[in-house]
Amino acid sequence: MLPSLKALRAFDHAARTGSFKSAAKALNVSPTAISHHIRTLEEDLGVPLFERDGRNVTLTQQGRELSTDVAQAFAQLAQAVDRTRRSPNGQVIRIAAGPFFAARWLMPRLAPFWVEHPQISLEVVPIPQRLSGQDIDADIVISWDDITEENARPLLTLTPFAIASPLLIKRFGRPDSPSDLVNMPLIHQRDTSGWADWFAAMDVACVKPLRGPVFEDANAVMRGAVEGQGVTLGWMPLIEHEIETGRVIQLFDQSIAWRKQYYVNITPRGLRNGAAQSVVDWLRSEGRQG
Repeated sequence: MLPSLKALRAFDHAARTGSFKSAAKALNVSPTAISHHIRTLEEDLGVPLFERDGRNVTLTQQGRELSTDVAQAFAQLAQAVDRTRRSPNGQVIRIAAGPFFAARWLMPRLAPFWVEHPQISLEVVPIPQRLSGQDIDADIVISWDDITEENARPLLTLTPFAIASPLLIKRFGRPDSPSDLVNMPLIHQRDTSGWADWFAAMDVACVKPLRGPVFEDANAVMRGAVEGQGVTLGWMPLIEHEIETGRVIQLFDQSIAWRKQYYVNITPRGLRNGAAQSVVDWLRSEGRQG
């Protein structure tokens, strides 16, 4: 049987603020009430949650572990209430997607979606929530190979190009051929294999290890390129805006037919919801347009 929500809420505020007095002020109750709730919770659980030293309180190991879980539980509860409030008919469709895809491709296309589907509220959550078992209706994944999931469909094919900012070109000059990039500062995503494969596709021999900073986050890679920190590989059509605005320049016209592609996969939960299928159909329609 769960402890009372009032006791858990009192504990949550006290754990986050490190003070019974601050928790009392946030919840508009007395510090005595907070202390009573936490004592009751400790008795119910059979473990001490705080170490008390006069007016000072610190979390015990059990308290720290419970604090993390309670904070997540209240956050999920708040999200559920907010989704219901925003969409009383229950037409909230949750999609898991990486931040680079969400910011560069999905976000600029949302305005027409609202016009076409005013009854659907779209909620985009990061990929880690998909991995942690959060309820979603569809997820957008990237792969070098064909996806084996039964309900996954191709969404967007990516093509890599070497890109650099005008600032970098001003400093180093514009390269005449792909081989010139070997001696220029490079920015890598995840590891150096992307550049290694690109050079191989361009028939450029790399006789020494490729150097340059490696970032996991594609947004960090793009920011570095825009600010002139190095040359990087940009994936069309995700970098259309940066190309069109001149923030980065495509250095060469050669394209590579790599099979790097986004797929949209509708989940069993999404299959039970007609609105989710409408969202997936819209995504694939946008993907066919680039």
